[in-house]
Amino acid sequence: MEGNILVAGATGRTGRLIVAGLRQLGRKPTVLVRDVPKAKKILGEDLVFHRGDVRDYESLLDPMEGIDVVVSAIGSRSPVGKNCPKHVDFEGVSNLVRAARQKDVSRFILISSIAVTNPNHPMNCFGHVLEWKYKGESFLRESGLDYVIIRPGGLTNAFEGDENLRIDQGDRLSGMVSRDAVASVVLHAIHNPQTSGVSFEVIAVDQPEEKNWPEGYTALSPD
Repeated sequence: MEGNILVAGATGRTGRLIVAGLRQLGRKPTVLVRDVPKAKKILGEDLVFHRGDVRDYESLLDPMEGIDVVVSAIGSRSPVGKNCPKHVDFEGVSNLVRAARQKDVSRFILISSIAVTNPNHPMNCFGHVLEWKYKGESFLRESGLDYVIIRPGGLTNAFEGDENLRIDQGDRLSGMVSRDAVASVVLHAIHNPQTSGVSFEVIAVDQPEEKNWPEGYTALSPD
């Protein structure tokens, strides 16, 4: 998909990989960050930087000007306090969605998490993070925006060559997946806009015959 891309959460590990992938494709994304000088040290100078905070709706409006695709790679890093899951994974995502809708963004890609529909999952001991992520997903679904929601398994930094990826819907999968693979899935979603209004899980599998990515992407059912 042509157009201007904004990446929120660009200084996180997955966000950095998404930005790197866009660079390799000759794209120069806009990045939304709280601290521009710090972000430039992490990401380099050759990007469009906008200062904003996903917890502050008004700070997101100027960065959304002229944007066609928003990628949200944000995530809470504390179970309590101002960066807790409620403020980041729900309110932060909701603010991004509201700002995107206000500025007529064409497409919104959200990185969420596997197991968001399981209230008894151990991850919910971390500030009810999965519950808040699911509320963020629901806000996006109800927004009227064209969207893709990616639910990766447990994230790992280990990556050796191509991973065999399996996708599914209905929150039935469990497993791990590298951040590199998640970034590649995001890039695929950006450049294949014919699939929209979908939520799906993605994990790495050991056996090649278990993989169904990327061919299964076009067969996903709308939410």
